[in-house]
Amino acid sequence: MLSQELNERLTRVGPGTSGGELMRRYWHPVAATIDLNRKTPTKHVRLMGEDLTLFRMLNGGLGLVALRCAHRSTSLVQGIPEQDGIRCAYHGWVYGPDGQCIDMPNEPNESFKDKVKVQSYSVEELGGVIFAYTGPSPVPLLPRWDLLAWENIGRRLTFTVVPANWLQCQENSLDPVHFEWLHGYYGRYVRDREHGDVEEQVTDWAAGTGAWNRQFSKPHTLIGFDRFEHGIIKRRVTEGIDEEHEDWRIGHPIGFPNFVRVGAGWDHSIQWRVPIDDEHTLHVRYMCHLPAPGETIENPEIVPSEIVPIWDADGKYVLDLVPHQDHMIWIAQGAITDRSTETLNSIDVGVIMFRKMLDEQIRIVQDGGDPINTFRDPAENQCIVLPQEDSFFPGDERRGGPFADDRRGTPDVMAELSTAYAHRGETS
Repeated sequence: MLSQELNERLTRVGPGTSGGELMRRYWHPVAATIDLNRKTPTKHVRLMGEDLTLFRMLNGGLGLVALRCAHRSTSLVQGIPEQDGIRCAYHGWVYGPDGQCIDMPNEPNESFKDKVKVQSYSVEELGGVIFAYTGPSPVPLLPRWDLLAWENIGRRLTFTVVPANWLQCQENSLDPVHFEWLHGYYGRYVRDREHGDVEEQVTDWAAGTGAWNRQFSKPHTLIGFDRFEHGIIKRRVTEGIDEEHEDWRIGHPIGFPNFVRVGAGWDHSIQWRVPIDDEHTLHVRYMCHLPAPGETIENPEIVPSEIVPIWDADGKYVLDLVPHQDHMIWIAQGAITDRSTETLNSIDVGVIMFRKMLDEQIRIVQDGGDPINTFRDPAENQCIVLPQEDSFFPGDERRGGPFADDRRGTPDVMAELSTAYAHRGETS
């Protein structure tokens, strides 16, 4: 159970809040490179409780400034891209990417424009994604996570605005057991309810051949979590495997503060949970496909982008995919979960570990230090390769790649579990 005071401390991201001060130390994905083009050179971005204007200048550079012009407060999202700035559509004032007014038509006092400046933030793009940094100077390096830095791989992006606090979205990744219930048991229920063929699907489930009977949706017998230099590694043992399986030996990372890395085979993905404000999260899925031997990726420089809805035309949750089921659960917890009413048990050891880590990093920032995953040395930021079980990595024929031989003893925290399916007459 979490106190109301600590819940507020961890969840609030507005200006001046302790959680906000921490989250502003990180680069956050806010758009796809493909989103800013000749027809749509500007975009309204809401991040950390602030409304902003993202734009691409005629010189190809990016800018991120206040939403509204300092003159008569009209939105700069309706502005006109210039060679080195954005021109307000109302009276023609131009702002550079640093927020400085660089042109003020119809004003005879030439120096008056030098006194006008709006809020601005750093913005960069990498791997087809546009990232923003809203924290203090000096600005850290944009982390070159492997999926962003690898060349000649297929990529695509999806964006979903979730009406829920970022922390309950991220804590989902520290909860392995939800997979067997939400995505396994409930996922099967949704398929049966929506598509019929119940008996056939039950047979498939029991036989281990159904789409929902993937290894990680089987009953968990052991879960474990390790701290590492970029966050927490999540490990699991499920029915039918032991601790020699990659799900335990390698696991996959929860990157601090707000992403998770998952995938299998030649497919990898990162999911970011970006704080829009206290009660809304931008869920960004960055899905990558490495070419198998003999396979060629066409146009790897193009990264398509898609907005994914939460509800269908009838107002019902879209529940056909794992992330869509996550959206439902995050929203069902309320805009901000009241953690003081929770009843935690042994399956929640990862959630507790993450909350402690979050509070620890908040205190580091309050003491004037850099939180983890702050990169300032380019030599350490060339390509940050992260572990991922059951997966192939570029230039390595072994499943697991550079982590194929990992052996782990007792994790920092672990829990033995015994999950029964007797109530539905099944054992697996």
